[in-house]
Amino acid sequence: MATPRILLAAVLLACGTAALAGCTPADSRSTVAAASAAAGADEGADDLLDDDDGLFYEDEEPYSPAAEPACAAPTVRPGHEVLLVVSAGPAELTAQPARFSCGAGRYEPAGSPVHYGFTAAGVTATLADGPHDVPLDELIAHLDDCLAERTPAGPSACHGSTYDVVLDSHGRIMRIAEVEGL
Repeated sequence: MATPRILLAAVLLACGTAALAGCTPADSRSTVAAASAAAGADEGADDLLDDDDGLFYEDEEPYSPAAEPACAAPTVRPGHEVLLVVSAGPAELTAQPARFSCGAGRYEPAGSPVHYGFTAAGVTATLADGPHDVPLDELIAHLDDCLAERTPAGPSACHGSTYDVVLDSHGRIMRIAEVEGL
């Protein structure tokens, strides 16, 4: 069995060398002309890589790594943390620290759930769909609806359970904003 394989390899190597030997700069015109004539003679033969053979779609773009969207972690402003909220109540919420991921959810849990209280002086709360602040109880109701997979009241849609928070020196939430686009 080994002899036919060696013989086949020798024949292929010799044929490849002979074909390459005909392509020198001194006779490139005659080689190009001979190749063009051979291609013209094969005009009616079925070419496996024809564009019209159904292997490619008309509207399909060739793969390009440059066409892939870049996955870069957004910059978290100093003093801010990103949390994945697990549950919410009027006095506190339970959430997990989050880290950015290139997966579908964009943020994934990065620790155990922690209970966060709210500051007594008032909390600034913002929903992703609104440019203005909302009362904390409105944000909590929105968050409860989203966590229960219900349509929230009002014009704001659910954007997941990812929130950007600012904590005071005691670890209580002073500012909470829904992270948009997840």
